[in-house]
Amino acid sequence: MESDPLSTTISDGVTDGSDGKCVISVDDVELKITEPVLDGRQILDEAKLRPTEDYVLIQLLLPGTRSVGLDEAVDFRQKGNRAFRAFKSDRIFRFTVDNMGYEWGVAKIPEPELRRIAVVDGDGTLAVERDGKITELAPNDILELGDAGTERLRVVEIVTVYLNSKIEKQIPSGSYKTEELIRVLGVEAGYVLDVLDERGKLEPLQPGQTTQVRTGMRFFSHVPAGGSA
Repeated sequence: MESDPLSTTISDGVTDGSDGKCVISVDDVELKITEPVLDGRQILDEAKLRPTEDYVLIQLLLPGTRSVGLDEAVDFRQKGNRAFRAFKSDRIFRFTVDNMGYEWGVAKIPEPELRRIAVVDGDGTLAVERDGKITELAPNDILELGDAGTERLRVVEIVTVYLNSKIEKQIPSGSYKTEELIRVLGVEAGYVLDVLDERGKLEPLQPGQTTQVRTGMRFFSHVPAGGSA
């Protein structure tokens, strides 16, 4: 069975087989090399991406990525991943997933690619944190990286909660302000929200209050006291 350079790490030494070569990949194209150390320029040249100065080279660390400079050496005798992405670009974009740093060569990255390089399994959901709000990424979404600063993402667990006893809602776990929870649960505008506590008592959620959402929680919406239905 042929090895997948995207999912394996190199052992001590540079050879993979009887031909005395090791396998790296650039944009999922396998390349066989004989030199134990190549710089970024040589890797791009091996991939026939010329002029090399026009490209940004990214090493996939799985999880994590890092940019490799044209004159920066990559030692294939060291343990580490041998998969790379190359972008015709003159910029590097940065983001984090669960506080781990990533670098990328273009401003857009599809969710499946993001999931792949962050090694997110099928149970995890990627979400973007912006302005205190958490936005879940769907499988067909494309993340647009900001022009300045570092985009922050995290992997969230999807939990099942209940609204008004019977309505099942699946939302990312985590902490929510009351106003955000009302929006995420799809509560009617102008209604207020209560939560059933561990004693079986309804507790009103106050404006600005933070609630840690867990699976199985039960919420109830209603018009404010003194209002009309």
